[in-house]
Amino acid sequence: MSAKRVELFALNQRGFTLIELLTVVGLLLVLTTFVVPAIGKWRVEKNIEKDFYALVGAINYLKAKARIVNGTAILHCSETNTLLYSVSDFVQTSIATEHASYAAGILEDKTESILSGKTAFDCASGTKVIFLANGRATSWSGEITYQVSGVSDKVNYSSYKVAVNSATSFVQRYRWNKTSEVWREIR
Repeated sequence: MSAKRVELFALNQRGFTLIELLTVVGLLLVLTTFVVPAIGKWRVEKNIEKDFYALVGAINYLKAKARIVNGTAILHCSETNTLLYSVSDFVQTSIATEHASYAAGILEDKTESILSGKTAFDCASGTKVIFLANGRATSWSGEITYQVSGVSDKVNYSSYKVAVNSATSFVQRYRWNKTSEVWREIR
Protein backbone atom coordinates (compact mmCIF):
# COMPACT_ATOMS: atom_id res chain seq x y z
CA MET A 1 0.00 0.00 0.00
CA SER A 2 1.26 3.38 -0.84
CA ALA A 3 1.62 6.07 1.81
CA LYS A 4 -1.14 8.12 0.17
CA ARG A 5 -3.60 5.22 0.40
CA VAL A 6 -2.79 4.64 4.11
CA GLU A 7 -3.32 8.35 4.79
CA LEU A 8 -6.73 8.31 3.03
CA PHE A 9 -7.72 5.13 4.87
CA ALA A 10 -6.87 6.73 8.23
CA LEU A 11 -8.87 9.89 7.40
CA ASN A 12 -12.01 7.90 6.53
CA GLN A 13 -12.12 5.97 9.81
CA ARG A 14 -14.93 6.94 12.17
CA GLY A 15 -15.55 5.97 15.80
CA PHE A 16 -13.83 6.33 19.11
CA THR A 17 -11.24 4.54 21.13
CA LEU A 18 -11.80 2.32 24.12
CA ILE A 19 -10.31 4.97 26.40
CA GLU A 20 -12.80 7.56 25.13
CA LEU A 21 -15.69 5.12 25.68
CA LEU A 22 -14.59 4.26 29.22
CA THR A 23 -14.18 7.97 30.06
CA VAL A 24 -17.73 8.77 28.93
CA VAL A 25 -19.20 5.76 30.77
CA GLY A 26 -17.26 6.73 33.94
CA LEU A 27 -18.55 10.31 33.77
CA LEU A 28 -22.12 9.09 33.32
CA LEU A 29 -21.80 6.77 36.32
CA VAL A 30 -20.48 9.57 38.51
CA LEU A 31 -23.26 11.93 37.41
CA THR A 32 -26.01 9.38 38.00
CA THR A 33 -24.61 8.59 41.43
CA PHE A 34 -25.25 12.17 42.51
CA VAL A 35 -28.12 13.27 40.27
CA VAL A 36 -30.60 10.36 40.60
CA PRO A 37 -30.97 10.61 44.41
CA ALA A 38 -31.39 14.38 44.12
CA ILE A 39 -34.16 13.94 41.55
CA GLY A 40 -35.90 11.39 43.80
CA LYS A 41 -35.76 13.76 46.77
CA TRP A 42 -36.97 16.65 44.59
CA ARG A 43 -40.01 14.57 43.51
CA VAL A 44 -40.95 13.79 47.11
CA GLU A 45 -40.55 17.47 48.07
CA LYS A 46 -42.79 18.53 45.17
CA ASN A 47 -45.47 15.97 46.12
CA ILE A 48 -45.50 17.25 49.71
CA GLU A 49 -45.69 20.86 48.52
CA LYS A 50 -48.41 20.02 45.98
CA ASP A 51 -50.59 18.36 48.62
CA PHE A 52 -50.04 21.27 51.01
CA TYR A 53 -51.23 23.81 48.44
CA ALA A 54 -54.14 21.54 47.45
CA LEU A 55 -55.25 21.42 51.09
CA VAL A 56 -54.92 25.18 51.62
CA GLY A 57 -56.73 25.82 48.33
CA ALA A 58 -59.57 23.46 49.26
CA ILE A 59 -60.00 25.13 52.65
CA ASN A 60 -60.11 28.61 51.10
CA TYR A 61 -62.52 27.37 48.44
CA LEU A 62 -64.87 25.85 51.05
CA LYS A 63 -64.82 29.03 53.14
CA ALA A 64 -65.74 31.12 50.10
CA LYS A 65 -68.32 28.63 48.79
CA ALA A 66 -70.13 28.50 52.17
CA ARG A 67 -70.44 32.29 52.11
CA ILE A 68 -71.49 32.49 48.46
CA VAL A 69 -74.28 29.91 48.70
CA ASN A 70 -75.15 31.09 52.22
CA GLY A 71 -74.87 27.50 53.37
CA THR A 72 -72.39 25.08 54.88
CA ALA A 73 -69.29 23.32 53.58
CA ILE A 74 -67.62 20.30 55.15
CA LEU A 75 -64.09 19.00 54.66
CA HIS A 76 -64.01 15.43 55.89
CA CYS A 77 -61.46 12.72 56.29
CA SER A 78 -63.14 9.50 55.23
CA GLU A 79 -60.00 7.46 55.95
CA THR A 80 -56.27 8.02 56.42
CA ASN A 81 -54.77 10.22 53.65
CA THR A 82 -58.18 10.78 52.06
CA LEU A 83 -59.77 14.24 52.20
CA LEU A 84 -63.14 14.84 50.57
CA TYR A 85 -65.54 17.76 50.76
CA SER A 86 -69.14 18.69 50.17
CA VAL A 87 -71.13 21.92 50.01
CA SER A 88 -74.78 22.28 51.01
CA ASP A 89 -77.22 25.15 50.81
CA PHE A 90 -78.45 24.21 54.29
CA VAL A 91 -77.68 27.06 56.72
CA GLN A 92 -76.14 25.36 59.70
CA THR A 93 -75.58 27.34 62.93
CA SER A 94 -73.32 24.97 64.86
CA ILE A 95 -69.73 23.94 64.09
CA ALA A 96 -69.88 21.07 66.59
CA THR A 97 -71.52 18.41 64.40
CA GLU A 98 -73.06 18.00 60.99
CA HIS A 99 -76.80 18.75 61.07
CA ALA A 100 -79.21 16.00 59.94
CA SER A 101 -80.63 18.27 57.20
CA TYR A 102 -77.18 18.99 55.68
CA ALA A 103 -77.26 16.04 53.25
CA ALA A 104 -80.61 17.04 51.73
CA GLY A 105 -79.23 20.31 50.34
CA ILE A 106 -75.88 19.12 48.91
CA LEU A 107 -74.89 21.20 45.88
CA GLU A 108 -71.39 19.85 45.36
CA ASP A 109 -69.81 16.58 46.48
CA LYS A 110 -66.11 15.82 45.90
CA THR A 111 -65.76 12.04 45.72
CA GLU A 112 -62.02 11.86 44.96
CA SER A 113 -59.39 12.81 47.51
CA ILE A 114 -57.86 16.26 47.13
CA LEU A 115 -54.51 14.74 48.18
CA SER A 116 -52.25 12.88 45.76
CA GLY A 117 -51.77 9.84 47.98
CA LYS A 118 -47.99 10.16 47.68
CA THR A 119 -47.62 11.87 51.06
CA ALA A 120 -48.71 11.14 54.62
CA PHE A 121 -51.52 13.14 56.15
CA ASP A 122 -52.37 12.71 59.83
CA CYS A 123 -56.09 12.54 59.45
CA ALA A 124 -58.25 10.56 61.86
CA SER A 125 -61.03 8.76 60.02
CA GLY A 126 -64.35 10.54 60.44
CA THR A 127 -62.84 13.95 61.23
CA LYS A 128 -64.94 16.81 59.85
CA VAL A 129 -64.17 20.50 59.50
CA ILE A 130 -67.39 22.49 59.16
CA PHE A 131 -67.36 25.92 57.47
CA LEU A 132 -70.38 28.16 58.05
CA ALA A 133 -71.69 31.06 55.98
CA ASN A 134 -71.04 33.46 58.90
CA GLY A 135 -67.28 32.80 58.67
CA ARG A 136 -66.93 30.40 61.58
CA ALA A 137 -65.34 26.98 61.27
CA THR A 138 -64.40 23.95 63.32
CA SER A 139 -61.02 24.37 64.97
CA TRP A 140 -58.65 21.92 63.29
CA SER A 141 -55.04 21.25 62.32
CA GLY A 142 -53.29 18.70 60.16
CA GLU A 143 -49.77 17.89 58.97
CA ILE A 144 -48.55 16.78 55.55
CA THR A 145 -45.28 14.85 55.72
CA TYR A 146 -43.27 12.10 54.07
CA GLN A 147 -43.20 8.84 55.99
CA VAL A 148 -40.71 6.01 55.98
CA SER A 149 -42.03 2.81 57.58
CA GLY A 150 -44.85 4.75 59.24
CA VAL A 151 -42.55 7.37 60.82
CA SER A 152 -42.57 10.99 59.60
CA ASP A 153 -39.22 11.99 58.13
CA LYS A 154 -38.91 15.69 59.01
CA VAL A 155 -35.11 15.55 58.93
CA ASN A 156 -34.68 14.92 55.19
CA TYR A 157 -37.94 16.25 53.75
CA SER A 158 -40.15 19.29 54.17
CA SER A 159 -43.28 19.06 56.27
CA TYR A 160 -46.25 21.41 56.35
CA LYS A 161 -48.98 22.05 58.88
CA VAL A 162 -52.33 23.76 58.40
CA ALA A 163 -54.47 25.08 61.27
CA VAL A 164 -57.99 26.52 61.06
CA ASN A 165 -59.16 29.04 63.68
CA SER A 166 -62.72 28.38 64.87
CA ALA A 167 -63.76 32.00 65.45
CA THR A 168 -62.64 33.46 62.12
CA SER A 169 -61.82 30.36 60.03
CA PHE A 170 -58.40 31.94 59.45
CA VAL A 171 -55.98 29.44 57.93
CA GLN A 172 -52.54 29.38 59.50
CA ARG A 173 -49.84 27.73 57.40
CA TYR A 174 -46.61 26.37 58.84
CA ARG A 175 -43.45 24.78 57.50
CA TRP A 176 -41.17 22.58 59.56
CA ASN A 177 -37.75 24.15 60.09
CA LYS A 178 -35.27 21.27 59.86
CA THR A 179 -32.45 23.13 61.62
CA SER A 180 -34.28 24.46 64.67
CA GLU A 181 -36.88 21.63 64.62
CA VAL A 182 -39.89 23.93 65.16
CA TRP A 183 -42.89 24.97 63.10
CA ARG A 184 -42.43 28.36 61.39
CA GLU A 185 -45.48 30.24 60.15
CA ILE A 186 -45.60 30.96 56.42
CA ARG A 187 -46.76 34.49 55.76
